[in-house]
Amino acid sequence: MTRFAVLVAGTAVLLALQAFASPSGLSHEPRLRPPRKHQPCDRSFFAYVLPRGAALENVTVVRDGDSYGEGEANVAYPKNPTHLPPLCAVTVRVKSSATSSYRFGLFLPDEWNSRFLVVGNGGFAGGINWLDMAAGPRYGMASLSTDTGHSSKTTNTTWARNQPEKKADWGWRAMHGSTVLGKKLVRAYYTQQRLSYSYYSGCSTGGRQGLKELQNFPDSFDGALIGAAAWWTSHLNTYVTQAGLYNLPETDPKHLDDDDVALIADEVTRQCDGLDGVEDSIISSPDLCQPNLDTLLCPTTNNNPDPNPNTDDNNPPKCLSRAQLTTAHNLYSDYRSPTTNEFLHPGLTPGSEPQWYVLINGSEPSPYGVGYARDFLFDTTNPPTDPSKNTTTWDWRTFNETVLHHAETHDPGRATADDYAALAAVRRRGGKVLLYHGTGDGLVPTKDTELYYRRTVEALRAGRRWWWWGWPGSGSLGGLWRWDDGGVGDFLNMFLVPGMQHCAGTEADAPWSFGAASQAGALGNDTWSVPGFEDARHDALLALVDWVEEGRPVEQLVATTWEDPTDPASGVKRQRPICAWPRRAVWDGRGDVDDADRVGKGIIASSTGLLLKTLGLRVSCIKIDPYVSVDAGLMAPAEHGECFVLSSGGEVDLDLGNYERYLSVRLTSEHNITTGKAYLNVIQKERRGDYLGKTVQIVPHVTDSIKEWIRRVSKIPVDGSNEEPNVCIIELGGTVGDIESVMRHEAGAGNFLSIHVSYVPTVHGEQKTKPTQHAVKSIRSHGLIPDIVACRCETPLAESTITKLALHCQVEAEQVLVVRDMPTIYQVPLLLREQKLIPQLRTKLALDQITVSPEMAAQGTALWDLWTSVVTPTYQDEVKIALVGKYVTCHDAYISVVKALEHSAMTIRRKLNLMWIDSEDLEPTTGGGAAQAKYHKAWHDISTASGIIVPGGFGHRGTEGMMRVTKWARENSIPFLGVCLGFQVAAIQFARDVCGMPEATSEEFDAQAKDRVVVNMPELDRQNMGGTMRLGLRKTIFQQDTEWSRARSLYGGVEVIEERHRHRYEINPELVETLEKAGLHFVGKDETGERMEIFELKDHPFFVGTQFHAEYQSQVVHPSRPYLGFIAASAGCLDDVLKQEPVERFKNVTLLNGTK
Repeated sequence: MTRFAVLVAGTAVLLALQAFASPSGLSHEPRLRPPRKHQPCDRSFFAYVLPRGAALENVTVVRDGDSYGEGEANVAYPKNPTHLPPLCAVTVRVKSSATSSYRFGLFLPDEWNSRFLVVGNGGFAGGINWLDMAAGPRYGMASLSTDTGHSSKTTNTTWARNQPEKKADWGWRAMHGSTVLGKKLVRAYYTQQRLSYSYYSGCSTGGRQGLKELQNFPDSFDGALIGAAAWWTSHLNTYVTQAGLYNLPETDPKHLDDDDVALIADEVTRQCDGLDGVEDSIISSPDLCQPNLDTLLCPTTNNNPDPNPNTDDNNPPKCLSRAQLTTAHNLYSDYRSPTTNEFLHPGLTPGSEPQWYVLINGSEPSPYGVGYARDFLFDTTNPPTDPSKNTTTWDWRTFNETVLHHAETHDPGRATADDYAALAAVRRRGGKVLLYHGTGDGLVPTKDTELYYRRTVEALRAGRRWWWWGWPGSGSLGGLWRWDDGGVGDFLNMFLVPGMQHCAGTEADAPWSFGAASQAGALGNDTWSVPGFEDARHDALLALVDWVEEGRPVEQLVATTWEDPTDPASGVKRQRPICAWPRRAVWDGRGDVDDADRVGKGIIASSTGLLLKTLGLRVSCIKIDPYVSVDAGLMAPAEHGECFVLSSGGEVDLDLGNYERYLSVRLTSEHNITTGKAYLNVIQKERRGDYLGKTVQIVPHVTDSIKEWIRRVSKIPVDGSNEEPNVCIIELGGTVGDIESVMRHEAGAGNFLSIHVSYVPTVHGEQKTKPTQHAVKSIRSHGLIPDIVACRCETPLAESTITKLALHCQVEAEQVLVVRDMPTIYQVPLLLREQKLIPQLRTKLALDQITVSPEMAAQGTALWDLWTSVVTPTYQDEVKIALVGKYVTCHDAYISVVKALEHSAMTIRRKLNLMWIDSEDLEPTTGGGAAQAKYHKAWHDISTASGIIVPGGFGHRGTEGMMRVTKWARENSIPFLGVCLGFQVAAIQFARDVCGMPEATSEEFDAQAKDRVVVNMPELDRQNMGGTMRLGLRKTIFQQDTEWSRARSLYGGVEVIEERHRHRYEINPELVETLEKAGLHFVGKDETGERMEIFELKDHPFFVGTQFHAEYQSQVVHPSRPYLGFIAASAGCLDDVLKQEPVERFKNVTLLNGTK
């Protein structure tokens, strides 16, 4: 008797940017230890432990819920943090020289987790940053901030005039001295705990302070979160003056006022918003944005060739003069020496315009620049009204590049943090650094952080590699570089945050909050982390803690914004992933682009089936879908995703591909039941007279038909034996609210189990159970009682949440499975096994009554051992693959291709870095702006790829781009794999380029063309499209004298193989001889010898095309052979793979690290 496990989608869930797995790993909150004994919070204790030269200013016991700070007396940070946890607040003053001193504040929480956090300052501000410090105790950390040795607002620099010691305090000394003494006080205060880890968080000047401290004293911090660092003090602060001068004087026709800048911002957004594939008012790819502002140029007349449109203050300008456009161009451009063209400082990025007012608003340049030159460099005053009364002045109107060189030479206070090589010491001691910068920053250009990162990589000898070549289809040369960080990523990562302004905030509704410096304070006096998302996935500081303490690299974060960007109570508006450079987040075209998660029950179904197989049981799967289509054959890949092809030729839902990949089974088209199939089955019976004399209705005729279908199909052998399955898993498609998805289930105890899959969101820090409660209530109303409730969630559920779910869903706590995000979806079976799903399956399905042979039990054990070995990441390196396709806006259109690449990469212990490239973007364009930027970006990505794959598709669109990239791979010895359409276009391009057929094409593209390298199949039915292609498992025979073939070697040198097909067009047999004489060898053909199945270039590292879809048979523990060869060639280890014998299912495959 076959047992049934049914999985139901119980709630309508938010779909989003990413797949089930979180590439950045598990969310991880700081582990709080119970309170330990500490010294009393009183003056006598601290006065006793302070060294000479340090004086105690204040010690205060802060009780739970109290506020603390210095209020208006602290001109730099007048806002006091509120609702603090119980702690001890300490203020200390330290004499740094005969003429200077600095202060620092210390928060010592009652509940301490052995961590210490130092926070930075901003601008020229002089004051203790109590508001940022307050985050520390809320994380369980002791925290510290220095006042940098003076008291002033952020733009005030007069305190520095003729005060070299105060400049030194601001530049580096106050931060270092405060950190050293602060650690001493922490160690003294907590007598029974050791200080285990020290962290730093700062932005702008705070970012510079952190880098400077690490460069001078690498053992100060174990981890540092560095934002928008104003690290290049000598160049940045002088550039700020130059930026202001571009727009002065205010009476000059070149001047841009606020309305002018707003006009520019709107036009740049119009041109560049969609470069990332999403139109959302956020310029997420400013590096691709090359706006053509001539679209804003006012029309000229004979009398007024360059009009200034700003003549009516009541009406915003609709166009700009040439002089104004030059001002904008200067702000975007790098600052270079007008005499030598020497690079002096980066310019601003497109998208930063809403914050330009900081640099160009007013009658003189920003005080960040003027004040620095006047009070730090020249120690003078502003020009007096009567110059004869004061000769010690500096006039900003006299600014030129000599001021910058003067700053570079003298570097007041030794503030500049440009000792890039010094971070080698941080790396040696195991320290970690996260750099971040908003691409909408209008104060410190985003390129400053990029420049620091690149120079650090170069200084640590990580290497930069360059090629020079002509853009395809152009006559000019363009420089493309390929970046190799040489392993610097093991301690230093950089994140560029689309649309975020300086340190925090946005004018484009861009997600900007991720637990970085100053961000919680921007939300209020009592917030910390990211309200509602206090975990390592959404909070960069917690992610840094994970990296330092758990060894989990920070490859991705999720940023958040709200309906009111600074009010979390207004509700989440958007969440987006941000990736460690050079990767970038790209929307996959599915679900809600503003939600960073996507939920899928198919993985839970497949994982449950795998666990059952490890018991030695035979497992089958059925997918029931609500759509009326008979099958998936005619559905649009860009909307529905991939049409998966079975060995029998059935075209089915892509979830059946998941089942086959996880369970190593071969399913039939009958394992995918659709509403269309069910109705068609009943209608055909009615036409045959099976219901003669009866009124045919949904109940009982359609329902009985479905039940009979399930009983029959569940008994079909699927594992290569002739044995019926022991267990059949049924996945029901749709969500609550889809009337066509409402099903009735009838089964007895002992042979039926229901798993309800639901989503438990976290909102404002609270795990919400109501959606799951309502969903379970709904399905119970139909008589279906869940045996297990599988809860999808980002982070582990609290015990109280599990208890609440169990109570309201009327199940026991152990029946609630917590399916949290995992580093890879292939680890979900490990998670379910850890939560003891197997014992529940044994009990509910009476599995102990099933006789399992010793051979099957041994196979199950071997399968689990192999699975855990393959899916446990022990990556040696990265392999970067460019996937060039027609449907890249919907990644699920190529899901089997992606999975085959993943399986192969896991097998050779490489981490797959997959770049999605629209083939149309590779085709030359005469347009400018966004189209040209996409073209250059696409070819840039191609030039950085280790391997190129062109998968299948239909139609002419984008095929010229495919041909160009096949030529690139062929001529530059880049590993290449062409599948189906990719196979065909590579042959067409070869015919054009090598065989002297410039008009070569496909009959699919031009039925009347002379040189049709690809033709339609003779038996093609053009009237009835469904199921009329060459489908299913077909034989391929390797030809004589092909022992040299790498493709054949990957299959173990056998003569005959079987792979699955799905195509209507094929290589023209009349042109095969011509192509082969020119060097394109068709090493594999069908039984007739007339159909070409595999081509290969002999003198190329790996240039292989297959008419068949080898990806359809790829499995987690048994990767597709062509894909494995392609990935291995791209990773440089093909010879190692060729030495291995290909294996059958259930047999061990040797991994490259020697494990079984």
